[in-house]
This record gives sequence, C-alpha cells and structure tokens, in this order.
Amino acid sequence: MQGLNVAQNGIWYLRECLRAYTGACAYFMLYAAALVYVCLFGSKREKEIFIPCSVFLLVTVYNPVSPVLLDRFFDVNSEYYRFFWLLPVIVLVPYLCTKLVMSCGETSIRQKIVLSVLIAAILILSGKFVYADGIKLAKNIYKMPPDLINVSETIHADSNVEYPKAFLEYEYNMQMRQYDPKMQLTIDREDYLYVMTNDYTDEMLKDEEHPQYRLLAELIKLQDVNADAFVDALEATKTEYVVVIKDHPRIGYLEEAGLKKVAETAEHVIYKYDVKEPYVFELVDYSVVY
Repeated sequence: MQGLNVAQNGIWYLRECLRAYTGACAYFMLYAAALVYVCLFGSKREKEIFIPCSVFLLVTVYNPVSPVLLDRFFDVNSEYYRFFWLLPVIVLVPYLCTKLVMSCGETSIRQKIVLSVLIAAILILSGKFVYADGIKLAKNIYKMPPDLINVSETIHADSNVEYPKAFLEYEYNMQMRQYDPKMQLTIDREDYLYVMTNDYTDEMLKDEEHPQYRLLAELIKLQDVNADAFVDALEATKTEYVVVIKDHPRIGYLEEAGLKKVAETAEHVIYKYDVKEPYVFELVDYSVVY
C-alpha cells in the first residue's frame, strides 16, 4: 500500500491502513460494536454465521501483530489492506442496521423513521463526508486532468509507432493506464508502490534484469545514477518518452544525457530518447480459436 510500510509502522501498520481507507477507524468500530451485539442478543443462527468468521479475522487480519509477522515471509505492503473488504465486515453492519429498523414492528412507523434517521446519521457522521473537500466538477468526459490528455495526444502525434512506450511520474502513470490503452508504460504498479517507501541499493541499481530501477532511482528518488547507466536503462526498457513536471530537479540531467525536448504542456515537459530498436507491441489475435 503506497505511503505505508510494515517495517516503519510496526504494529501500528493496521491502524494506519484503517485510517487511510475507513476514516479514523470509524467503520471498524461499528463492525466491532455490531459483533458485540450479535454475541449478546443475536439469534443462534446469527451467532453461527458471524461469530466464527469474525473471531478468525480478529485473531489474524485485525490482529496488529499479524502484518509484522507476515512481512517476514511475504511482502504484505501492497496486499494487506485488501482484507478490509472481506465479506463479514461489509455485511454485518448493514445487516444489523436493517434488523434494528425491522424490529420496531409494522405498526411503529414513527419509530422506524426515527431509528432510520438516527442510524443514517451515525453512518454518515462516522465517516468522511464525500464532499468534505468541496464539489469538484470533472473538466472533461474522461474525468482526467486536461494536461494528461494533452501529454497523451502529444506523444501519439510525435511517435512513429501505434503503441509508444513512456516513463511517467506516479500520478500520471496510474491515470494513463485508465485513459490511454495504447500508451505502454515503462513502470508497473508494483515498482511504483515499492519506490514510494524504499530507496535502491547499489546492488539493485546494478541488476541487469531490472533496468527500470535506475530510472526510478534517478527521477523519483533523486539518487545519483551514472548518465550512461541511465541511458542503457532507457534502451533496455525500450522507453521512448520521459515525461516530468516542469520544475523537476533532474531536467538538466535528462538534457545532458542526450534526451531531446519534444514539447511542453501546461504542467509537464516531454523528452524523447531515440531507441535503437523501438518497442514493438502486437495485440493477441483471439479471432481464431484452436
């Protein structure tokens, strides 16, 4: 999970994950309260359904020590938070809310309305209001930054291939894969998740099987990488374009390494590297089934 690391946060890793995804752990507290209610007042069938799986989750997933132990054997930074959408958690709270409203009886319409409003207020106030930061209207039908669309159009207009390959900074890298399926990305999601919280060792920078490490080290972590090694990494990854923000501290480095400025958008500068053997991407033909 970007921005969080088990090694740095230790047993507080779970708390930070919950804060990032549920807003100050409020939904988790509602889940815990609902579980206590089921234990005390739930029917036999409800206890059979919710208690065993919830106990298992509390001992494993929601145990603060678990991510620390798991990280010794697996890289849980990019996967652990996905447990927060496990079925028992997202089902129990709305199930109990519905049960409380229905328990008022068919003749108690006023009680149902009052209880429904109260429950709705608790659910709304326990989280972050969806418009807390104001209403942001989309500037285009793609709901993407106009500058990103401009970057995409500029690269396609300049490139001689249908599927150009580009190095983009984190936000644009994540958004471009949603907007432009013909833009091939040098850096995948997992590499960017790693670089958010880690530096590269000398051994990693010499790793010929992962030349993208040198690009990330120089342009994202601002670690010093030999210009020739940087260019070799561009060639090895078949990266034709490098897109950086206008005030990026390594702009001079890119120009000294021999990259040519193609264009400037409102926020970014697009550089081009003449790959000796351009990246060739071919779509798989599924029209013939054997």
